[in-house]
Amino acid sequence: MKKKILIVLIVIVIFIFVGFSIWYFKYIYKYNQIAKFINENNQDIYILGTYHGEHFNRFLNYSMQDIAMCIKNINPDIVLIESREETYRDYNVIDGPIDMILAYSYCKQENISIDMIDYWEVNDNTMPGTTDEKRDDIINKNIIQKLDNNLDKKRVLIICGDTHFREQIKRFKNQKFKEEKIKNRKELFYGEEDFKYPLIMQDIIENKIDYVSNILKNDIDNKIKNNKNKEEWQENCNFLIQNLKRQLELVKDNKLYY
Repeated sequence: MKKKILIVLIVIVIFIFVGFSIWYFKYIYKYNQIAKFINENNQDIYILGTYHGEHFNRFLNYSMQDIAMCIKNINPDIVLIESREETYRDYNVIDGPIDMILAYSYCKQENISIDMIDYWEVNDNTMPGTTDEKRDDIINKNIIQKLDNNLDKKRVLIICGDTHFREQIKRFKNQKFKEEKIKNRKELFYGEEDFKYPLIMQDIIENKIDYVSNILKNDIDNKIKNNKNKEEWQENCNFLIQNLKRQLELVKDNKLYY
């Protein structure tokens, strides 16, 4: 009887291990978070999936430095990031997550062209920190528009969260983009040991903290009528501000992890 129980336990452990390994290598393993396509305009389009604030957790083995090194090694003519164009235009703020602030700051430091592709609205029909088909459809529309407006840019890097990464890949395939195998996949993440955050990154984070604390919170008060939704949006803002302040300290101390 004991032997049978032991065999069952071993089988369960094996199943859990195999399941975890499949999940990890499909959704977490950083070298599987990048893909390459070629469109009808013969533009090389790289797309990099990221995990926003989770890059500061050592467990992922996927740091902010990895994102910066991908930009450096791909050497794109233009980078498109998950942030809203109208917020940048109206307030000079990157309202995307912290990894988008890193990408923006690095591109500015290295004189790489950069543009924004994200979409979301503050209203009673939306909730903070969520996404849906409509959002990814509009992100895709923005990507296609940016590609068409930059035909002289032959190497393009798109940086977005993991969920958008997978959704945009599906749309690229439906749009008959040709997927290409990346032979030097791991080398794209290699870089110097003495990594330093871009100098302007601190200011960009502080600008976002100010934006969330004032402009975004004011928008929430004015645009959301449902008290429960308003409370959830405001709580999300407070949580975001706290995280940004923690992340700002890491950037000031030039640390990759909490």
